[in-house]
Amino acid sequence: MRLAAITIDVDRDVNMPLPGRREAGSAPRDGNDTPRFASSTQGLSLIVELLNDMSIRGTFFLEADTARHIASEVNIRNMLRGHEIASHGHSHEDLTGKKTGVFIDIAEKANIIDKASQIIQELTGQFPKGFRAPYQNIDNTVLELLAERGYLYDSSITNSITNGRINPHALSSGLIEIPLAKGVDANGKSIHSYLWPMHEGKRQPGDYLDLLDQYDDGLLVLATHSWHIVETFTGPLSRSLIDSNLDNVRMILDEALEKGIEFITLDKYVEKFYY
Repeated sequence: MRLAAITIDVDRDVNMPLPGRREAGSAPRDGNDTPRFASSTQGLSLIVELLNDMSIRGTFFLEADTARHIASEVNIRNMLRGHEIASHGHSHEDLTGKKTGVFIDIAEKANIIDKASQIIQELTGQFPKGFRAPYQNIDNTVLELLAERGYLYDSSITNSITNGRINPHALSSGLIEIPLAKGVDANGKSIHSYLWPMHEGKRQPGDYLDLLDQYDDGLLVLATHSWHIVETFTGPLSRSLIDSNLDNVRMILDEALEKGIEFITLDKYVEKFYY
């Protein structure tokens, strides 16, 4: 059975780790790396509209602080009704400290997870069942903390499609790991199931359609950032380029459906196959 999921990381605009600081900033514009949220707000609205139009339910990994800023502008609970809500941390912290050099002890990791869960539930009415670590940086301590708090799965790591298969698997913590996918493009180069290189003009939709052809069984997780629909690493996009981004995402999802691939949210996958 070929299943797929479309997942959206809803985090601060063009987020970047800041050495010596736990919370992420935004890529500097005019020398200012203060977190911004306008592109994420706009992009979220646009991609939800697209998914609703296609009757596809997505999984939205909310960074709690970003969600709170978005909720001050729009009714995020109504906007995301019918979709899965998952957690992407509180302030896009690198929980391992690899990118920031900031050590976070177990108690503070627990506090970050708990605070994010509480805010997300208050804003959306859903307690998150899944987690994706900022920067995909995760360790066993975080996995254990998530399991202790009733989370069902993590989706932070990347696995290669092997022998036509890409499957979730159980972890020793009790969580299910639902990996992102990595394959090979037509030129023999590695390609990841994150769509952001396409938004940056470095990939075409056809590259991801080829990736979809590389698995015969399992769950292939596509991913993007809400802000990447309307802004790149180099700056905001024009309306025509925003529309092009949306058209490209629609093309990939449309073609996946044409290939007979069924879309499912990550929580429903876990509940269907593991509980």
